[in-house]
Amino acid sequence: MYQSQVSFESPLAPNEFCSEEMMVREQRTVFATSWMFAGCVSEISQTGQYLSLEVAGTPVLIRNFDGTLKAFLNVCSHRHCSLVTASRGQSDRLKCPFHGWEFGSDGRTRRIPAAQNFPGFDRDRYRLTEYCVETCGDLIFVRLSPDGPALKDWLGDLFDRILQVTDRSDWTLAMRRDVVFDANWKIPVEASLESYHIPEVHAATFSEDPGEDKSEHAFGGRTSTFRTSFNTPRWIDHLLKTVEQCILKILGVPFTGRYEHHHVLPNLLISHTDSLTLVQTVSPTGSQMSVSGIWQYRRMSVRRNPFSRLISWGWGKFTNILTWQILKEDIRMYPVIQRGERAAKVRGILGRCEERLHFFETFVAQQVQTLQDGGAT
Repeated sequence: MYQSQVSFESPLAPNEFCSEEMMVREQRTVFATSWMFAGCVSEISQTGQYLSLEVAGTPVLIRNFDGTLKAFLNVCSHRHCSLVTASRGQSDRLKCPFHGWEFGSDGRTRRIPAAQNFPGFDRDRYRLTEYCVETCGDLIFVRLSPDGPALKDWLGDLFDRILQVTDRSDWTLAMRRDVVFDANWKIPVEASLESYHIPEVHAATFSEDPGEDKSEHAFGGRTSTFRTSFNTPRWIDHLLKTVEQCILKILGVPFTGRYEHHHVLPNLLISHTDSLTLVQTVSPTGSQMSVSGIWQYRRMSVRRNPFSRLISWGWGKFTNILTWQILKEDIRMYPVIQRGERAAKVRGILGRCEERLHFFETFVAQQVQTLQDGGAT
């Protein structure tokens, strides 16, 4: 059931999906103060492996130091060269490619070539800027702000659920890709927060909106959730459900037929069924451009025989294709929506079924307002 008994005027004006000034404010108040999903532990499980990304316009490096993950500003403290340029990789040492300065897990220098050129060098003053980093299951989170709640408090009731659906003893990464959108970052996020568009956009895949009777909406402090067990009347959907049930039986995994979609403010989206977990982020690269990171996990077999493992791998490949097909149906709509936002003059209206959008937009509007109230520009 939906929780609201009323519809809403959109808390955000159309220009706030187009404005460069709005994007700058969001970077400072929405992204820089939040726990941001940065990648997967399984991507950097070995010593020396690293990820690099931008968080709120800030280049961040996350590196595995002998099993401990550390997050630093991806900038050498000597002459400000980027420490790494690849989005992921592995190296024996954290070393600047310009002058060869090396850094340890505490961010302080380990070796400086021709160190006699720096008499009285202060290692603490010129250490790398460090950021907060925590994990939940296979997911890595980073926060630029030194102050704020622990990750477990930020995720609230979803912490344990995310732990379960990304646990590396049960799940393995099966797909990883990045996609660029010709749209403000909020547009793809909002498209994932409602089922109202399914009959028009996903007629060939999902087919129908579950409707209120088959939908459950739940809200936490910084999260919202949609759950359903809805089955469409199409024979192909019944067939797929039956096949999935048979496959999970082979894997030794219970079948519930439940679908969950979770949103962690501001931009982390997690979809989950009995056989897959899809993790997606959407981050701004411009006022009307964004990039999405996509990670999909497949359910591993409880039965460790070669046949079960092959079935798990094959079903994972199939669901990767199906997921990408569904995502492409949405992606085609994003520039169309963006074009409309540029032309719109009045705020939109959100139905009761779109209450998760209202929750999201209210968060963004309130965060940005704190900066305006503080008098900053």
